[in-house]
Amino acid sequence: KIQTSQDALPQFLVQIKDTFAILGDVLGSIGLVVAAITTFIIIYVNAITKRKQIGILKGIGISGKAIEISYVIQGIFYSIIGTFFGLLVTYFLLIPYVDENPINFPFADGVLSAEFNETIIRVIALVIITGIAGYIPARLIVKKNTLDAILDR
Repeated sequence: KIQTSQDALPQFLVQIKDTFAILGDVLGSIGLVVAAITTFIIIYVNAITKRKQIGILKGIGISGKAIEISYVIQGIFYSIIGTFFGLLVTYFLLIPYVDENPINFPFADGVLSAEFNETIIRVIALVIITGIAGYIPARLIVKKNTLDAILDR
């Protein structure tokens, strides 16, 4: 009987591996939602505090779309900078550290697994979500009456 290394694994190890994969996906999804909400709040507060400036920009002829795009770019910028530092910490600090000092489980040593392709997919999802999270508050402010925005009403 010929078996691959995956076929030879005991069933309980396969179940543990699958459970950790599900937990990783759930935690990653929660992280994306938290990042989107945080970006939304940051940009919303920024847009609210600059309501007068946005009103003045609209008053001198800057289109609402240009203002919205600037806030989308701001959200995307935040996500790119954040993921850059996150990738640096993950791939150059955490993974090498855990590889050198694996987590001792009763049945095997645990290592940190972060597939680069899956990470890039999550980074792209984060950039898209934060772009949307930047658009929503900008849209809420831009669609206000120009005079009300200038007078901070």
